[in-house]
Amino acid sequence: MPLSAGTRKNDCPSDLRRQVRDPGRTGIEARRCLALHALGKPRTQAELRDILEMSNSGVLHLLRRLERDGYARPVERIGRTMVWEKVSRDGKGPAVK
Repeated sequence: MPLSAGTRKNDCPSDLRRQVRDPGRTGIEARRCLALHALGKPRTQAELRDILEMSNSGVLHLLRRLERDGYARPVERIGRTMVWEKVSRDGKGPAVK
């Protein structure tokens, strides 16, 4: 499955990627950490799906949980594509590094 333009698997730290695949770790927490790292810049659901190597429904479920917990939010909808970003600490805008 090809990655979207500007998205490479190497964008995410390899230690986080190893945590996602390590059966001894809690997969949900590792994926959440990796997703939050990937959301350092706004990304589409398809880009996150490719980075996290998850199904469409799994990524959407993860994003909805992150939204519910106040870590991520949908920023913009272009056609049928939703763009997501990490929420800043005060919850009012995009995350600032």
